Amino acid sequence: MPYTFIDNIENNYYQIIFKKHIHMAYISGKKLISIYSLNDESINSDIEKFHFDSFGKYGDIIIINGDTPIDKYIKQAEVLIKSNKKSIFIINKINSCSKENIIKLRDFVQKLKSDDNIKFILPFTDDTVRRGMINILLSDEFFNICIPHPDYSNEIQSNKNQPENDDSLIKSILRSEEDIEKLKTYHSSLYLAISYINKNYSDDITLEEVAKASYVSPSHLSYLFRKKLNTKFKKVLFILRLNKAKEIIMNNPRMTLTNIAIQVGFYDLSHFGKVYRKYEGVNVSEIRNNIIYNLL
Repeated sequence: MPYTFIDNIENNYYQIIFKKHIHMAYISGKKLISIYSLNDESINSDIEKFHFDSFGKYGDIIIINGDTPIDKYIKQAEVLIKSNKKSIFIINKINSCSKENIIKLRDFVQKLKSDDNIKFILPFTDDTVRRGMINILLSDEFFNICIPHPDYSNEIQSNKNQPENDDSLIKSILRSEEDIEKLKTYHSSLYLAISYINKNYSDDITLEEVAKASYVSPSHLSYLFRKKLNTKFKKVLFILRLNKAKEIIMNNPRMTLTNIAIQVGFYDLSHFGKVYRKYEGVNVSEIRNNIIYNLL
C-alpha cells in the first residue's frame, strides 16, 4: 500500500492536503483515494479554492454531495467516458445519503473505478466512521495518505525511536479510550485499527480482520504499527486485553483469574499469567491478592 507522510503546517493546511491527494491520484496506480477531514463543509470550500487555482490540470473536478440526487453526476460520468476526458469525482457528505443513493453510488464507483481517466476521492469524518457508512465504499484499493495533526505527530515522533522492548509509547497511547481517540488526528488507519481491536479484544481476531476494518492491507498495517508506533499487532492486542483485565480485577477482585482470563480473550490461565508477567513485570495473582488485602 503506497504511503506518504504530509507534514505541512500552514493556514491553508487542508487545501494542501487536497492538492496532495489529487496529485497523488494521478501519479499512482490507484483509482480510489480516501481522505480524513474535520467536517463536510470545509471539504467543498477547499476543493473550490483548489480547483480555481489548478483548473484543467487534473481534468474536471466534480463534487457529488450525498444530500443531492446523483443521477445527473452519473450522466456526466457517462459523457466523460465517451469523450475519454480525465476527471475526479469527490463523493462528499456520505452521511446525508439516502439508502437509494448509497446503492447508486456503490454501483457507480464499481462501474467506473477501472477507467484510467476517472479517479474517485472519498472524504470521511468521525461521524461517517461511527455510523459504518465508510464500509460501503472503502476497500484495500483505496490510496490512503497520512494526514497527521502537528501536535500529536510531534509527540509520537519524539517517542517512537525507543528500543524494541520499550512499551512505554504504545502503553501511553492505549491507556484510555480518550488517548486512543487522539490517534485520529495522527493517522486514520491506525486509529481505525486500534479502535477495532479495542472493541473486539475478547475475540480471536486476526491481523487480516483488523486490516480490513482499517482499509489497508495486512502488510501495510504491520508496517504502520512498526514504523509509526514502534510496536506490533499482537502487542497492541495483549496490552488492551491486560488493561481490561486490570479494570475487572479492580472492580471485582474476587472473580477467579480463570474467568477473568476468558473474559478478556486468553485461552487459558497459564497463557494469561505469562503475558501479564511479561508486560506488567509482576504476577497477576499478586496484584489481585494485594487489592483483596486492602479491602479487608
